[in-house]
Amino acid sequence: MNDVALNQPSEGLPVPRRNYLAQQNAPYVQPDPPERFGLIDLIRIFERHRMLVFAIVIVATLGTLVWQLTSPNLYRSTVNIQVELIDATGTNQADVLARNSQRIANESKLYQSRNSAQHVVNIMNLLENPDFLREMGIPPDSDVTPSMGAAISTLLNMTGVESEDASDLIEFTAVSRSPELAAEIANTFPEAVRDLKEERNSARRQQLLDELDVEREERMERAISAAEELAEFRVQNQMLVGAGGSEDLAQINRIASEAASAAAMGSGTAAQSAGVSRAASINSTAGATSAAVQQLQRQEAELSAESARLSQTYGIGYPELARVRSELDNVRSDLARAEEAARQAAQAQANAESARMREMARAEASRDAARAGQLQAVVSSLTSRAYQNAANTPLLEQLEREAVATAAAVAEIANQITLVRSEKLVEGVTSNIISPAIPNDQRISPSPLKVTSVAMIGAAILAMMIAFTIDVLDDRLRTVDQIRKYFGLRVFGMLPALDDGISTKLRESPVFMRPQSLFSEVARSIYSEIRALMPLNQSQSVLITSPLPGDGKSVIALTVAAAAVAMGKRAVILDLDLRRSGILQDIQQNIDAPELMDVVRGNVDLHALTAPRDPKTTEGDQKITDLVIPNDIDDMLSRFMLLSASQPVAEPAAVLGSSRFRQLVLELKARFDLVIVNAPAVLAVRDARSMCDYTDDTLLVAKWGDTTIEQFRAALESLGSGNVAGCVYNHVDYAEHARRKYGDSIQFYYETANYFSEGVPRKLSARERFARLFRRMPFSTMRSAAN
Repeated sequence: MNDVALNQPSEGLPVPRRNYLAQQNAPYVQPDPPERFGLIDLIRIFERHRMLVFAIVIVATLGTLVWQLTSPNLYRSTVNIQVELIDATGTNQADVLARNSQRIANESKLYQSRNSAQHVVNIMNLLENPDFLREMGIPPDSDVTPSMGAAISTLLNMTGVESEDASDLIEFTAVSRSPELAAEIANTFPEAVRDLKEERNSARRQQLLDELDVEREERMERAISAAEELAEFRVQNQMLVGAGGSEDLAQINRIASEAASAAAMGSGTAAQSAGVSRAASINSTAGATSAAVQQLQRQEAELSAESARLSQTYGIGYPELARVRSELDNVRSDLARAEEAARQAAQAQANAESARMREMARAEASRDAARAGQLQAVVSSLTSRAYQNAANTPLLEQLEREAVATAAAVAEIANQITLVRSEKLVEGVTSNIISPAIPNDQRISPSPLKVTSVAMIGAAILAMMIAFTIDVLDDRLRTVDQIRKYFGLRVFGMLPALDDGISTKLRESPVFMRPQSLFSEVARSIYSEIRALMPLNQSQSVLITSPLPGDGKSVIALTVAAAAVAMGKRAVILDLDLRRSGILQDIQQNIDAPELMDVVRGNVDLHALTAPRDPKTTEGDQKITDLVIPNDIDDMLSRFMLLSASQPVAEPAAVLGSSRFRQLVLELKARFDLVIVNAPAVLAVRDARSMCDYTDDTLLVAKWGDTTIEQFRAALESLGSGNVAGCVYNHVDYAEHARRKYGDSIQFYYETANYFSEGVPRKLSARERFARLFRRMPFSTMRSAAN
């Protein structure tokens, strides 16, 4: 038979139909309101995890209380230390710069160093101190030798350092079982830190001095070598200090100026000599005189005056006048001779002076000319030497710089050595005790009431945070709202869990044995929801599957079928989960019914086993007197059929793919009101996806509190979300569900328990809930969960 024939139903048989009410009577899905987290949600989280919250709070509180009651008494001593920044003059710069927080922080770290703690252990000889050994947990009479590392760690755990911003004070605290030991440790620590710093400073200073001495010797050698090279260069090149620079040019300019001046003076002296010679030739002797001339001139004047007087007085004939005139003539004659002699003497003197002046002018001219020549020669020599010095100047300057630099380096290192040697020991960061510690008998620990109260509050907060985290991270399906919110599907019902599970005997089904129980009511409600998917007077085929094996799909199939027959319908279960054994296979072994494989192979006549379905017995327009009301369990079981395999099938894929199998489903719909196909788990094999093609509707079973959102989503993706009509929860713990206060109708089932004669789920005991908390469920519950 080809594939086309396989897809064609037999004549007169109903055609598989899906989602008949998808458009006309589709379920209304209320849009989700905006999510808000309030106080009621916090209370619900507490209700869900109150055992965990109480356990954490009780354990933490009792543990803290026991710890406080068994802890030894501890005493604290505090010493206040002032940090000082001393400069070279002894001034405390911390007073000037009070906010030197970095230096104070560095000083605080020294009080927390293991080196400082080791120094304190050695100073106080703590390894032999009974009180300190008790702090280390070593009895005083014990033979155990404590190690230095353990002693240091214990000491650091006993101490603490605190400092405030904008303050130069450090508060050092020591805590011990002995008040005296705490005070002694607090007072010793600053001394130990100060000793370590002094040792470090001394070692650093000595090391620095040694390095500076070596450096000074090296620099001294380089300075001497540079000075010797400079002196040797000056000697070899005859360059005195200042040679080769502006001094040479100034000296050349000065001598050149003197040479030019000498040449000018020589020219002037020569011109003067020529002028002297010319002047000497034009000397006049008209005014020459002498002492004799002057004497005669006086006599002449006297005689002339006497003659004039006598002439006026006595007249020209006066004899005395003749004598006077005769003497006057003689004097004038002598005067003329004396003047001539004077002129001749003056001329001779003038000629001699002229000759002397000419000789002196010639001598001066010769002197100036000789000096100008000598100066010019010196200028020429200096100019030539200056050119040589200019050529040697770069090397000379380099040698001078090297000599100056090496000399400065020697002076610098000498100054550093002087400063280091003269540096005060108190210079730098230091700390001094301003308020010594004294033994304090006031106990600081233990404080049972305060610590236990804080522990209780902290444990409660931590427990609620853990509960909230667990609740947020819990992705297991439990509520109707989750199915609607995440997948947009209806939940047809939530079947309660049974402590004793489902019996493998059909007549012991709770639906038959306890019709007024909660289990039976939920089963009938599920069937009613399933039946509402189809129009009246039509048979219905439903595929029931689950994401994983063990979710209880077989229990749902059996329960829905029992509810259908209890309500007067004819139901058949077609068990196609052929790869593993389960409750349906166990029932198959206990009833007198043909094997599924025999029916598929044609070894059993299905027509002889069942009569065709009578449409008049359905929910059509029949009268009340026509309703079918079961009288007893045997009457109900006569309307039920199970087709399963008592043993797992080796090759189920070949059976499921046969044309006879599809024909079998159609024939069963012609004879039964409800055909339930129990399909394998969706995520285990791919069989369920192909079975959706020849059933009217598909139900996906979720195990309450076990199936996760990811598993359910993966199953929907495998089946196709359009093929799934809704979801059914299995193995629902009604008591736990109500306690968790998820906000749906099950939360109030205790208030409606009087509607049910029996089978109301009981509340779990504290032991059972504690076991469930750690996933250690009772055996009966575990057994029922596997169905």
